[in-house]
Amino acid sequence: MIEDEPTTGPADVSRTLTDAMERAGVHPAYVHAVRVCGFVHTEENRDTLTADQLAMWESALDDWFEANPGAE
Repeated sequence: MIEDEPTTGPADVSRTLTDAMERAGVHPAYVHAVRVCGFVHTEENRDTLTADQLAMWESALDDWFEANPGAE
C-alpha cells in the first residue's frame, strides 16, 4: 500500500546523503556545504546551478574552513 504522506523529506534525504559522504571519507567541508545548501555541487551539474547557488556553495566552504583553521 502506498502511503498518502511521505515519511521522509529533504532534510532526511540530506542527512542520509551526508552520512554516507562521511562514511565514504568525503572532505568535511563538502559535507558541511551539502548540509547548508541542500544540494551537491559537481563539475557535471555546475552549469545547472544559478549564480546564487554557486555563491552559497562557496560561502559554505569558506565558512567551514574559517571554523576549522589549519584543516586541509
